[in-house]
Amino acid sequence: MPDFSIFNNLSIKTVFIGQGIDSLLAQINTEQDYMIALFDSEKRGVIWITDDVTAGHCVFVSDTYGVNKDKLLKVFNPNIKTLFLWHIDGVMFTKYSKCDCALLHDRLMHLIEFKANAKNESDDSIQANYEKASEQLALTFEKFEELYKNHGQDIFRVFDDIDAMIVFDRTVPQDDAYQKNIVSKFSNRTLLKLSFGNELKIE
Repeated sequence: MPDFSIFNNLSIKTVFIGQGIDSLLAQINTEQDYMIALFDSEKRGVIWITDDVTAGHCVFVSDTYGVNKDKLLKVFNPNIKTLFLWHIDGVMFTKYSKCDCALLHDRLMHLIEFKANAKNESDDSIQANYEKASEQLALTFEKFEELYKNHGQDIFRVFDDIDAMIVFDRTVPQDDAYQKNIVSKFSNRTLLKLSFGNELKIE
């Protein structure tokens, strides 16, 4: 059984009350209830996360056959840590208003936004996707920071570290000048590290 102590540290039923999910929070009476309402959990060496249309939120998947490859993150978990996937967009907040999900382990949080490749592959379209994704990640972090601050908590004490990731498929050029500009602006705004890619290694 997973170690649910991370949920106590998050104080979700206190911090997120009044955010439009009170009826959902009211159904959470035990630590296991969080797994039904707000989280998935996995403990494997390699895990995939996808933004699932049927579920309406991000999920862990064990078989990537038929999964939309530009909305798929491969997670390497060599130390077989218990990973928790926090459903954010469409669950914690109104659909399309915040980032898709967060991956939690130990006291670390990775904010994740999936973005499909721009249909016409033009620079303007790709850059617009970058901007949209970074904005959703920033808004999510800022909302979390505000809610915890309203309850007398510093989010950087709730978590030992927080970072953010934009997931595109592998055809998107890596480390181009526009990406670096987005990373710089995001860091100046949030103090968080932002990365691009479709693979994540859990140390």
